[in-house]
Amino acid sequence: MLKQLDQALWAAEDTLKLPGIHFPVRSPVVRLQGGGLVLFSPLPSVEQAAGEIRALGEVRAIVAPNLMHHLGLAPAARLFPGARLYGPRGLRDKRPDVTFTGALDDAPDPLWSAEIDQVAVGGMPRLDEVAFFHRPTKTLFLWDLCFHITQSDHFPTRLLMRLNGAYGRFGPSRVARSLMRDRAAVGAAVERMLAWAPERIVVAHGDVVERGGRAALESAFARVL
Repeated sequence: MLKQLDQALWAAEDTLKLPGIHFPVRSPVVRLQGGGLVLFSPLPSVEQAAGEIRALGEVRAIVAPNLMHHLGLAPAARLFPGARLYGPRGLRDKRPDVTFTGALDDAPDPLWSAEIDQVAVGGMPRLDEVAFFHRPTKTLFLWDLCFHITQSDHFPTRLLMRLNGAYGRFGPSRVARSLMRDRAAVGAAVERMLAWAPERIVVAHGDVVERGGRAALESAFARVL
């Protein structure tokens, strides 16, 4: 399940099968310079990749990056009991069964601030997403703000993604656009991401944008904002 994307950067990949749709999902893993790991958006099937993840180092942080990506939190916490747990503030109410160490905002936690930057995407309170940027590899991590599903063997998935405006292209889906209550706030967050000049964009759902990440991001949001 674990695929290396760059030096000190991996991703666990799986397909989440929901009624009527087969959803590609991805969970990035970053190895910090000190040797510890940050596990982002753990998959519900995280146990299948646990051995491979442990072989990379000690998981020191588990991050739920928005209000939707939390299904793998409890399994990951059990598998990596020494890790700190982070998520948006609203996730504490949604997941009272999980004990969080800290809440995500615009300020990177000292655990990863030397290598990873972040920005909270304002104006979308029902999503409350935080984007992350791994400076050593110029990699931007996005979750439900943008999709990049370019192929699927499952016809209902292709149909639904086309209707959602999220098939065959990189960018926000119609659902994501409907969640934007304050587009100026969304735009401010996107401007922060553009200033990082990402080369690669790793999305939770779909293909990795390996090159030209900044141009792809600018193009995707020029149509929206």
